[in-house]
Amino acid sequence: MQHKEQNKKCKPIIIIPSRIASVRLPKKALKVIDGKAMIWHVWSNAKSMNIGPVLVATDCEEIADIIHDNGGNAILTSKQHNSGSDRVYEALLKFDPSEKYDLIINLQGDMPCFDPDIIVNLLSHIQDEDITTLVSLAKKNEVTDPNVVKVAMSWDNNVKNFGKALYFSRSSIPFNSREYWHHIGIYAWKRNSLKKFISLSPSQLEAIEKLEQLRALENGMEIKALKVEDAPIGVDTLKDLDKVRTLINNKNNPEGKF
Repeated sequence: MQHKEQNKKCKPIIIIPSRIASVRLPKKALKVIDGKAMIWHVWSNAKSMNIGPVLVATDCEEIADIIHDNGGNAILTSKQHNSGSDRVYEALLKFDPSEKYDLIINLQGDMPCFDPDIIVNLLSHIQDEDITTLVSLAKKNEVTDPNVVKVAMSWDNNVKNFGKALYFSRSSIPFNSREYWHHIGIYAWKRNSLKKFISLSPSQLEAIEKLEQLRALENGMEIKALKVEDAPIGVDTLKDLDKVRTLINNKNNPEGKF
């Protein structure tokens, strides 16, 4: 199929933005899960895919040291960035000024339990859009939760579970729908598209919804999304942290030997 042929031409790099000044759960990247910092789990999981270099882009020397001490790449970035996309782009320019890599996977630093297969699946669906991302069917309790971003999707008639993202909101959109789509904050950026995005000023809808994806849409950029079965847990609260600690402990210690 067309999207698989195009993907063969891409040279991906994975960049994980991780700032220390998280608001709802301070210093969450350093929270210990099964003996390792959360950022280590995300980085290690990303490395296991073997699809390209993995960088951690951070404003914190302690986070960078964890990655360096384990043989990985970490780039120290400005503390002044307003978004993860800005941090990702600064790290990209420092690591790859010659522009060898043309597809940037922006993987969130608070998703220690993500399934690497969803990234591989995402890569196989990339076409000519500026940004490719992921959605899953929203659970009943997520539909009205403003912390869960919903997406109005226009599904492709030719490619199963793949389509165009028309709008992102913290509200339940589209109105009166039988099903709602939960946006998963993992992005595959074309390099030129990320460069363009960084040059744009924050948009009106972005300011209202507090969602930077809307800056891309308001400026005519195309975002497509792939449906996956389950959304990885993003760690924003102590409750989330307890969930991932249980999941990872059970995975690493199946017989209950902690």
